[in-house]
Amino acid sequence: MVVAVGRGSIGGMFRRRPEKSPYDRPQRRLCAGLYHGIAPTEPRGVSFCIAPGHGELLELPLLTREGHATALLFENIPGGETERLVDMSVEDDVAGFERAVLETVRQHYGWVADRIDPSSFRLMGPGDVLQGALTPVVREDYTQLSSGKFALAMGDTHVVVDPIIGQGANSASYSAWMVGEAIVTDLVYDERFCRSVARAREERVMGISDWTNIMLNPPQHVLGLLMAMAENRELCNAFSGNWDRPERNLEALASPERTDAFMARHTAGSPALAA
Repeated sequence: MVVAVGRGSIGGMFRRRPEKSPYDRPQRRLCAGLYHGIAPTEPRGVSFCIAPGHGELLELPLLTREGHATALLFENIPGGETERLVDMSVEDDVAGFERAVLETVRQHYGWVADRIDPSSFRLMGPGDVLQGALTPVVREDYTQLSSGKFALAMGDTHVVVDPIIGQGANSASYSAWMVGEAIVTDLVYDERFCRSVARAREERVMGISDWTNIMLNPPQHVLGLLMAMAENRELCNAFSGNWDRPERNLEALASPERTDAFMARHTAGSPALAA
């Protein structure tokens, strides 16, 4: 018998995989909130902005209890200028927090600031902000209990990823789907079953984790790709088109040679593209 285990203190049941867990502390301090007063992109979609040395900003259009709104997720590098948003008390001074968010966006994320109407910009409510941090980690897929049964790790108990590329829920839902597929097709829920699940979800789930960890501290060839995408729509479309196949982006970022080849293939007029 297998017991599926979600997030919580029981995560300690599963050993950390050091070869897949390069960090022992948070790489970003996070501040996420829901806001009005931000005009959507055209076409409507998610935007990703980088402030070197300070962090990143993810902008996500959402349908909320108050209609359409925008989620702003500030990924703040510890010690950077944007980190102050994590330490401010929202409930004590909502207006002061809104001013700080607006100032931060204007100073570091001009492309988003250009679409903000200051007269209508506001936080949906003091309860619509999350501030904190997490440490990315990968744990073993399963463990055997003293009863002889097996516990299968899922979601954050299995893999914790920083939300910098917005793939945490995708990882958890894909993992759950693969477990469900195995449950309805396998014969016995034993250790063989657990190993089968581990193999089935490994490429996608580990691809998300490894790609996320690269983006938290991108080497020079990855920074070069990101800068090139800002100027090349075709290249940007090719990279963002892999959001549902994250292992492909991991392959493109794995080495400078692979990144160069990816850029050549998806740059207009390149021999690789013409072929």
